[in-house]
Amino acid sequence: MDNNTSSQSPVRQAEPRFATDLAARLVVVEGEPLAVRLINLSRNGFRVASPLILPAGQPVRLEVDGWPRLAGRVMWCDSGRIGCMVDHPPSEAVYAMMCAATEGRER
Repeated sequence: MDNNTSSQSPVRQAEPRFATDLAARLVVVEGEPLAVRLINLSRNGFRVASPLILPAGQPVRLEVDGWPRLAGRVMWCDSGRIGCMVDHPPSEAVYAMMCAATEGRER
C-alpha cells in the first residue's frame, strides 16, 4: 500500500539529512513502542525503516535511547519506509548531539 504525499516539500529540499542506522521505537497514538530502524534525520523530520503501513497525518513519536522523544506526524509511507515531520524541532544544541550519533550527511 502506498500513502505518498509530495516528497518535494520546501522544508525537505532545504534541510541537510544525516544518514543513520540506529535501533529506535515508533509509538503510534500512545500505543506500544514498535521496533524500527532510524535511517535518516534532519532537524524537522526523520525516516524509519519498518513494515508498518501508516496513513499520512498519523501522529507518532520517535524514541531513540539517549535522545529526547520526537513527536510528529507521518508525511508519507512507501516500500517499508516511513517519512515523518516533527511537531517541535529540537534545539540546535540537542540536534548537534543527535547528529553526532549519525554516519554523516547524506549525499
